[in-house]
Amino acid sequence: MRILVAGGGTSGLATAVALGNRGHHILVLEQRPVFTESGTGVRLAPPTFELLDRLGVGCAVRERSLAIEELHIMDGLTGELVTVVPLPSHHGPPRSVHATAHRLDVYEPLLEACRELESVQLCADNRMVSYSRYGESVVAALADGSSVTGDALVLTGGARSVVHDNAYWTCGAPEERLAVYRTIIPMQMVADRWQEGAATSWVGAQWHVSHYPLPDYDYLSLSATRRRHAGEDLFGTRVDLERVLEAFPDIGYAARNILTMGEHWRAWTVADHKTASGWACDRVALVGATARSACPLEMSETHHALQDAVELGKAWDASGGDTRRWFADYSARRSEQAPEVPVGCG
Repeated sequence: MRILVAGGGTSGLATAVALGNRGHHILVLEQRPVFTESGTGVRLAPPTFELLDRLGVGCAVRERSLAIEELHIMDGLTGELVTVVPLPSHHGPPRSVHATAHRLDVYEPLLEACRELESVQLCADNRMVSYSRYGESVVAALADGSSVTGDALVLTGGARSVVHDNAYWTCGAPEERLAVYRTIIPMQMVADRWQEGAATSWVGAQWHVSHYPLPDYDYLSLSATRRRHAGEDLFGTRVDLERVLEAFPDIGYAARNILTMGEHWRAWTVADHKTASGWACDRVALVGATARSACPLEMSETHHALQDAVELGKAWDASGGDTRRWFADYSARRSEQAPEVPVGCG
């Protein structure tokens, strides 16, 4: 079966690995000129590593990650420590590790796994703008005016605009947007108290700030999320510190000081809604950020992207080769499953 995957981010590559290993011919359409990922950080918990193991890249990611021992929850207004959550790390079984990594440390092993599969074709500089279903086929229209045809289509976070512009998926439902601001800071510029092997989250009413050391303790990953974003859409847009601080007028003094350590920020907007029509329809399925609400505090977008890819593969195994049954089963599985909240992810 020829399957089109729109988006070459983590969710797209994970989907390509999961389905390419099952003998399908996968065509990954990535709008950027190269396959890469931003250099910001990600937190990984044991359930996330289990998914990476299923995709065959768990060991490679573990080797590139940094184990963390605690999660600190701070009151974002008063600056007070609310609680400390101990996390199993290198002192426990190897597969129970909580860790941090650069996003590239997850992305590159998946990219290498794709390149090792003859069934996976990676096509950069190919942005999908729309799709149509014709009988037993799906046709993806590309920005350059050309089109490609497959037996099925998987829409990832990289194709969220296609989903959000499609009335079938949204049913016209209004959506709240989140703005996520991310940066990394050289560790020599970071106060000593934030250089320890712990992840820290500052929690406010409509926002949260998270930071943690990255492998080799060379950098601190810092992110800030604001709910009810009312400005323009942001797609990895470069923003300065002043603009970041303007987005958090109600932030406490201590948390604000954390933000002032960052200089080179990028920002993204994320729709905070679940698509009204589930995870799949006919020969089209959603994975990653297209399929669910934006991840709240301590829920990892990376974890959910991997989980969707793994479940899509498992649904194929149970489908008997029937495409409609495959996607219907995938949608039912994801709709029925309670959202996992892997402590320490972000």
